[in-house]
Amino acid sequence: MASRLSPEAQARLAAARALAQGKEPPVASATPAPAASLAAGSRAPAPAKPDGPQASAQPAEPKRGSPAALAIGAVGLLGAIAGGVWMSFGHRPDLLGATTSIQKGLLDGEMRGSEGKKAVAEVIRNADQMSKEELEAARKALEADWKKTRDEAIDNFFAAPEGDRSRLADEGVDRTITYRKLRFGLSPQAREEKGRKQKPPEDGDRRKLFDRYSQALQAQAKKRGIALPEWQ
Repeated sequence: MASRLSPEAQARLAAARALAQGKEPPVASATPAPAASLAAGSRAPAPAKPDGPQASAQPAEPKRGSPAALAIGAVGLLGAIAGGVWMSFGHRPDLLGATTSIQKGLLDGEMRGSEGKKAVAEVIRNADQMSKEELEAARKALEADWKKTRDEAIDNFFAAPEGDRSRLADEGVDRTITYRKLRFGLSPQAREEKGRKQKPPEDGDRRKLFDRYSQALQAQAKKRGIALPEWQ
């Protein structure tokens, strides 16, 4: 029967026998409890924390308010600000590119009437948001497009039959008015629409055509009751 007793019961029985014989009870064994006793509900001891170098291998989390925590917070804040700046500039519309494209289309006669008025208004809105460098670049692009289209208009005017020249002169008048509006629109600080006289070509024969074309535009503008300034 004793062999069927649990280890604890056997220990108690051995201690009782020793006392009955006048002997010292045996000391309980320090061997670990078998797996069966652990499964019955006893909790395994927690693993001991490592000492020495192993204990310092894992970095401690910085306490709130410590210099390390403040440094981490500052880095995060700077990263957020840099990201916001990048997003702002990355998504900024290309005002210069859009403006030069509109200017060229207007001088080429691609947009007229109400569409042309809306295009000029868009150039003025863009100019209000541009930097000084962008405005200067837009003005230079306008000057280049104006001179190019003006030279082409002179050639087309004198190459056309007499019956078509009145229409071409009307187009030249409208183009000059559009150019005046664009020049004024790209100068937000301007108070009046004054321009410089056109610079005639240096070549003698070309200058004669230039003067005759300018006179034709002035005559056509006078018929329409339009005061047409001579813009460079």
